[in-house]
Amino acid sequence: MGFLVKINDDKTEIIKSKSFRKEEDLQEIVKKFPEIIPLEEINEDFDPLLVIGREFSLMGAGSIDLLAIDTSGLITIIEFKLEINADIRKVVAQVIEYAANLWEMSYYDLDEKVRDYFNSNRCSINTLKNKTLVQAVKWHFDKTKKEETEDFLTEDFITTVSNNLQKGEFRLIIFCDNVDDRTKRTVEYLNSLSNLDIYCVSTDAFEVEGKQLFKSSLITKISKKKKYAGKITFEDFMNSVLQVFQEVYKYLDENIKEVNGFYSFGTKGFAFYLPIKDKKFRPFCAFPDYIELISEKHFTKYVDKETVSDAARKDYEDRIKNIAPFKGSFKDSRVYPSYKYERMKPDDLKRYFDLVIDWYKKWFS
Repeated sequence: MGFLVKINDDKTEIIKSKSFRKEEDLQEIVKKFPEIIPLEEINEDFDPLLVIGREFSLMGAGSIDLLAIDTSGLITIIEFKLEINADIRKVVAQVIEYAANLWEMSYYDLDEKVRDYFNSNRCSINTLKNKTLVQAVKWHFDKTKKEETEDFLTEDFITTVSNNLQKGEFRLIIFCDNVDDRTKRTVEYLNSLSNLDIYCVSTDAFEVEGKQLFKSSLITKISKKKKYAGKITFEDFMNSVLQVFQEVYKYLDENIKEVNGFYSFGTKGFAFYLPIKDKKFRPFCAFPDYIELISEKHFTKYVDKETVSDAARKDYEDRIKNIAPFKGSFKDSRVYPSYKYERMKPDDLKRYFDLVIDWYKKWFS
């Protein structure tokens, strides 16, 4: 139980925190004001959360109290428990079970359930009515972005969310009015010695002159060696990729500036973009154990002919046929055909990077 000290002239007043009578009261406050969650205590670079579900039902596994997402595509599962409830430690197993049931859900199934939430009376933001997940997050991004130079990349977001769902990479938060020592120790053990990103947050509520005040804190310690879910850096990526390919990526990094290329990082890898007119073109994505190229289907789905002409597409196809591991990639039925590193040599990947840069210079410089 926390307290505030109010100082007025020479007088002081001790204001004790108020107890929550029902978990639903705390849920409703965090739903409306997810800023209450002290993400900056985990990492100051985390993006603000948008709530995308309340009582988010999972087949055979109950309902997640609150489901939220940030603009990078990282999903946060939030479960609430008050100290007055019996055996608060059960919530640890509960939140892990929710994550296990969300694991491997498709992006489109998630999108459908999120749209149902936006159109229900459970959602308190009228602006989100009839919006898809990506439209809602784009709105959230525009509202919360820190710099005018930042861009929201729709393809990156959808790809990152899909990957996080398939790999089960989520942030788990247990939100309580008070956390007992045994629950705290269990959560710290899981956070330090497993791949789970799980945290306990406690909050105190105060009423001062008719106004509600809240003070939330991260209760569980964070391991200094912990690699939490969220966007990686180029250095993180280099540390995760096979050593024989690191020089190739250094080569790319040294050469992208001459064509104004840039990266957009996700939780495991990055997408590479080139500016074409007023749009952004993505030739490939890189991950620790594979890459994704572009195919003819990608051009059809994402790139109009005014941006990349038929002649430029044909030139790309003719060029990639000369790189043995990738010669069939353009005609692949997938939008982004993937290739594991063991199927290529470092020189093959370097030749592809040269291909992309030379092709871009020819048609768009």
